[in-house]
Amino acid sequence: MAKTERGMKILMIEDDLTLCELVGSFLRKKGYKFYQHNTFEGAIQSVYDIRPDLIIMDLHFPDGNGLHLCKQLKDDENFENLPILVLTGRDYPVEKDIALKAGVTDFFHKPMVYSKLAEKIEEVLGDAIQISFWGVRGSIPCPGKEFSHFGGNTTCVQIKVPAQKQLLILDAGTGIRNLGSQLIEEEEPVTGRIFLTHPHWDHIQGFPFFKPLFSERNKFDVYMPQQITGSTKEVLVDQVSYTYSPITSQMFKAHLDYHPIKREGQNFEGYSVRYISANHPVETAIYKFEIGRKKIVFCPDNELNTLENSSMRGKNLPYLKQFDAFVSEADVLIHNAQFDLEEYRSMENRGHSAWELVVERAKKNGVKHLVLTHFGPDFTDDELLKVDEKVKKMAKDSQMHAELAREGHTIHMSG
Repeated sequence: MAKTERGMKILMIEDDLTLCELVGSFLRKKGYKFYQHNTFEGAIQSVYDIRPDLIIMDLHFPDGNGLHLCKQLKDDENFENLPILVLTGRDYPVEKDIALKAGVTDFFHKPMVYSKLAEKIEEVLGDAIQISFWGVRGSIPCPGKEFSHFGGNTTCVQIKVPAQKQLLILDAGTGIRNLGSQLIEEEEPVTGRIFLTHPHWDHIQGFPFFKPLFSERNKFDVYMPQQITGSTKEVLVDQVSYTYSPITSQMFKAHLDYHPIKREGQNFEGYSVRYISANHPVETAIYKFEIGRKKIVFCPDNELNTLENSSMRGKNLPYLKQFDAFVSEADVLIHNAQFDLEEYRSMENRGHSAWELVVERAKKNGVKHLVLTHFGPDFTDDELLKVDEKVKKMAKDSQMHAELAREGHTIHMSG
């Protein structure tokens, strides 16, 4: 049986305090982080605050119906893939049927056998790939309340690989700082790999503020395509020289190894990765991670120019053919959406895409789940909410699920 990721968070929504204490004690011994909420009221807010990897809940509360809570969670894009295990003292087949149709993962009757519950949790979480977004902006961070819903940090994504404790981090924009703060709170040694697409500021500016770099208990391997200006180490060390930063690489205490990424592909524990060059200034990677049967493509900076009247059309056709082959049938494609089409027409050949062109290309290539990211700094929450509606409408005539990335959002998918 697969071992689950250390520190995975389980929230129990249950009004029986004694049962919560018993289940919590059992699961903590198994290495999980256990949280509890004991009323129907405020349960949704607890889910938002805790961001659990799995929920255990009752269906019957003095102040509400658990089925309504399940439906509310499943209708929320932040939690539509969140596993929910139901505990109930009632043995009504029709109730179980309704719960499963509402999106519940599995159903247990009280009193349950704790070992069976643990096996189900291990099965659900041990096989789950999780893609978490820590930064979704392009070019420059965007502070302010008008950016709070989607988030204002620059690019950083974390992938949790089933049965692997090593971190897998994609890009080190300002979003990596919050990831680092969470890891420090766990008070455990951290090992991992950081895959940088390229060295533009918005993809590396969080690197010197990643707190795990300042502990000798931690170890990281950092990968990036070879740059004309130097190796991965030379580029990152130069970024934190005294000329640009009061923090220098000499202050890092973690064990750091720097590597050029191999275009033809590399195999690691639990996954493989290869890349093609993006249509973007400087050598920039489009990474494809193969985890079990799933293919996840990470493409935060790339220009997809499919305009018929573009002066770049002749140059773009060979590249588009290569791109199509690389992303074809991807389970998840995370792609740049810096502009809308109107703005893009005056921004051609800058290395970024219009979201409309990305949606059409993803549909053409049979992508199963498209996540748009790297939004330009002029996109406010109100504007992005309108874009999100348009994106879903464009994808409606296909089998593709499409959405905009948001800080704090996690996609759960089976391996």
